Amino acid sequence: MASDGGASPRGSASIPPPATGDGLAILVNANAKRGGRRIAAQLGRALPGARVRLTRTIDEIESWLKSIAASPPRCLLAAGGDGTAIALVNALRRALPEGAPFPMIGLLPLGTGNAWAHSTGAKKLGTAVRLLASRSALPTRRYGLVDCEGTLCSFAGCGWDAQVLNDYKEQLRASKGPARHISKSVYGYLTAMLVRTAPKALMYGRPHLLIENLGDEVYTMTPDRRVVPVPGVKRGSILYEGLASVTGAATCPEFGYGFRAYPHAERLFGTINVRVYDRNTVGAIGDIPLLWRGTHPLRGMHDWFATAVRMTFSRPVPLEIGGDAVGERRTVEYRVHERSIEMLDWRAMA
Repeated sequence: MASDGGASPRGSASIPPPATGDGLAILVNANAKRGGRRIAAQLGRALPGARVRLTRTIDEIESWLKSIAASPPRCLLAAGGDGTAIALVNALRRALPEGAPFPMIGLLPLGTGNAWAHSTGAKKLGTAVRLLASRSALPTRRYGLVDCEGTLCSFAGCGWDAQVLNDYKEQLRASKGPARHISKSVYGYLTAMLVRTAPKALMYGRPHLLIENLGDEVYTMTPDRRVVPVPGVKRGSILYEGLASVTGAATCPEFGYGFRAYPHAERLFGTINVRVYDRNTVGAIGDIPLLWRGTHPLRGMHDWFATAVRMTFSRPVPLEIGGDAVGERRTVEYRVHERSIEMLDWRAMA
């Protein structure tokens, strides 16, 4: 008979304790600002039960998702920037059966702006790993998704925001030595905005914009922050006609670097927050601190909560989708996607 000392009978298999990170799958973007093989190795050591994959391309992401489909993780983490998170969501959309729910997704901010990650309260890597290792239950918060030209994202827009992205990347490519490190920070973003984007906006002026409602009921935000229906609006109604500097739609409040470009985006689930800022370049430069904080009300800012809109411009304007510049457009449609996503809520894990 076996003794009380806990020794296993000869020939029996002992049950190993659960490994830290069990049930987690972590996608690491090798091209992210702070990603790479070193980060993947660190995550593998700190969370030995997790499935960690270093990827460089969309094809590699899709191949990895297929390899883990037979044993789905309880949480799928994206270690990178907004582009990594959006690439993962769209790869999942293609990989999952029609109508199947997305798995829980958590974001580890290793990119440049990290807008979506910051919106979920994401922690620095060391803190995030400690929380993941110590928690069995993972709290979530539900987010809607913007569908722009068939790409799912948390924000997209036309105008200065997209132009700033182009100018920021051009400035980064031209930077060398210590200046490159500064150019990759929020100061580089601001410099690109003031030195490159603002002069172009002064030269070319604001395009004329027409916004058409493609859905049903539309809501707006009052000065005292109440969400109320817009009376008389139906499918085909014109929501806005006039000059515009920045336009877009979002389901998360941030735009990277803590810039709260869509501070009301989480107020009405099942819609997208459509925004137009109509002030000229000089007025906008003076408003930068207010724009950054998401101040409301703000002169020249217009907000709607809709399910689908079409924006038509008087001339081609730059478009960005989830922080990636994708060229110029005269017409852009934004829709709320029929499927939502459960995101790991880092704030609830503090």
